[in-house]
Amino acid sequence: MKRTLRSIVVFVASSVFAATFAPSALAQTAASNPQRPARLVDSVRPLAKVLEDSKRLDQLLERGLQRRNETPLPEADDATFVRRAYLSIVGRIPNLEETERFLADQSPDKRHTLVDLLLNLPGRTSHFANFWFDLLRVKSRQQDLSGEPYAHYLRTAIQQDKPYDQMVRELLTASGPAHQQGNGATGMLMRDKNMPHDAMANALRLFLGTRMECAQCHNHPFEHWTQREFFEMAAFFGGLRYRDENALPNLVGLRTELANVDDRIRQQALQLVRRMNQGLDGTGTGVEKLPGDYKYDDAKPGTPIAADTLFGPKAKLKAPGKTEPARSGNRERARNRGQNTPEVDSRSSLAEWMTSSKNPMFAKVIANRMWARTFGVGLVDPVDDWKKETEAVHPELLTALEKLMVDVDFDLRQFERVLVHTQLFGRESPAADQTPGAAFTFRGPLLRRLSAEQLWDSLLTLVFADVDERLRPLDERAKPVYDQYAELAKADAKELLAMVEERRGAGAPARMQAQKQREEAQARLAADAELQKRAQPLLREMQQARRRGDQQRVAELAAELERMGLPLGQRAARGREGDLVRASDLAQPAPPNHLLRQFGQSDRETVDAMSTVATVPQVLTLLNGFLDQRVLEGQSALKAAMETAPNGERRVRIAFLTTLNREPSPKEANDWRKAIAIHGEAVIKDLVWVLCNSNEFRFLR
Repeated sequence: MKRTLRSIVVFVASSVFAATFAPSALAQTAASNPQRPARLVDSVRPLAKVLEDSKRLDQLLERGLQRRNETPLPEADDATFVRRAYLSIVGRIPNLEETERFLADQSPDKRHTLVDLLLNLPGRTSHFANFWFDLLRVKSRQQDLSGEPYAHYLRTAIQQDKPYDQMVRELLTASGPAHQQGNGATGMLMRDKNMPHDAMANALRLFLGTRMECAQCHNHPFEHWTQREFFEMAAFFGGLRYRDENALPNLVGLRTELANVDDRIRQQALQLVRRMNQGLDGTGTGVEKLPGDYKYDDAKPGTPIAADTLFGPKAKLKAPGKTEPARSGNRERARNRGQNTPEVDSRSSLAEWMTSSKNPMFAKVIANRMWARTFGVGLVDPVDDWKKETEAVHPELLTALEKLMVDVDFDLRQFERVLVHTQLFGRESPAADQTPGAAFTFRGPLLRRLSAEQLWDSLLTLVFADVDERLRPLDERAKPVYDQYAELAKADAKELLAMVEERRGAGAPARMQAQKQREEAQARLAADAELQKRAQPLLREMQQARRRGDQQRVAELAAELERMGLPLGQRAARGREGDLVRASDLAQPAPPNHLLRQFGQSDRETVDAMSTVATVPQVLTLLNGFLDQRVLEGQSALKAAMETAPNGERRVRIAFLTTLNREPSPKEANDWRKAIAIHGEAVIKDLVWVLCNSNEFRFLR
């Protein structure tokens, strides 16, 4: 059977490769949804002012292109625009109804109407949360520390439009128990627990685009940063303390009670207290000692160094106050950590300096990050490694973006709003590959592969009529953590032991199952490389069998691959958490074999570590996993629309409008109608399979 999209199908294993809402529809979707933004964008800033700012950016861009003897690309068609708008703003493709409404709308301003409506939808909270979860390395579980309060803090900050500078100040100065409700901001510094120097290096990279990691051990070999300067910055986190089990006064006498119980219960009780009571203390001493192997002439090893800033105005440190006495049980540890040095609230001083309007890097770095998120690459690239000689591809435009960020008071949704109202956002993407080493000049947005989260959420859009109805309350995953901490905070020693006994009885089966899953995942990962090599011939044969419609052979090959131990995506298809919800509401990150991880979701060990590299498991995951189980065979929204279509022509149109968000070309429509006439309605499943496995589906064009 001839397939017109064969040229764009990417399953060649050897190469591994207005939808404007009606007002009633908007109200119905958004009003009751817990992740709907707290306010409408137009209530903060009128559209006329936004369009004025957008026009100014377009003018500066065109001026920059003229200096390079380049011209902007033409305006993209409506089908390209509606798909781009949904993927960029709410992180998923539009569904059939949303696509057809937009394509049928004849209003001259329908694009402006659409992007404002999307910015007001709950999907925007979900999609933007993925962005911050990646940058800030959010993990649902970090050893004994739960990351759910941290994730809850970020979701809430996004939903309430917390100004970016305020959010950064809170992340840098947060203190108290990490599992207590209201203390989720402690998650950023707890992410580098017992490694305050790493925490400082990550903060500088994230918020100021400055890479100083190398200077932690020696003067930077390629930059002007010195090791002393690194420790002057690290001194702002001097005296940072990590809470332990002795911080709960209600558990006085716990060790006496534990002396009379079973060893296993004793260990579990101490583990519970340690886990639930983790957190941060100490406002900062503003002092840090140079390492013992310091080898430069400007100071001796071990010399105490006062906090000092790298550039811009100096941070203002408070005068030292009275030092809090260390508890008797911890005097030696406190002495070793330098806690006899008076606290001067140096963390607050760092936060005020970093977010100040006089800081030369803060506003421009986040403005450039937001530009890169919207258009595919930054005016400065990479976005987190600015050097003295760094120059933007369009310097005047970057200056205007920096000013805009300050003008909107660091409201990132309003900043994004200006970007998506530009003419640039509505232009075609360059068709030719970028010349290696050459700067991307923004004749149009960059053509790029969907992120793992965009792909997952788009596949869910094929399954559910309104995937955003499944978005969870902001605190749903964190609430059990808060409740357990609150219970522990008011318990005495005997009540704690009763809690341990209760959890021990209820949790044993779950722990055994979790351990089994971890062992299975580790074994699969260890064998992955060899399995992929052995699987390639079978993948080629499976592709050929699928193309000729030999479903029996496809099933046989799938079973053989499964026996080999190569994952086929079933775990991803079944959700691994009991249901199918958007990526931001799943565990962070998803389990190793989940479709999200197969398509490059970050493991959250390093900053901004997501990937768009093609792999064999990706082929298997879609080839014989999610599509077959949830879209083609399951009770999906797409399948329901197909079944109620009056004829084959309409079914072909539904397949294209739902997956690629465009009408089929006359040739595509004719070829597939002929195929249906010859081979029957089963061909529709092949059509959906081909479309979802095409580059056109997996790329943001």
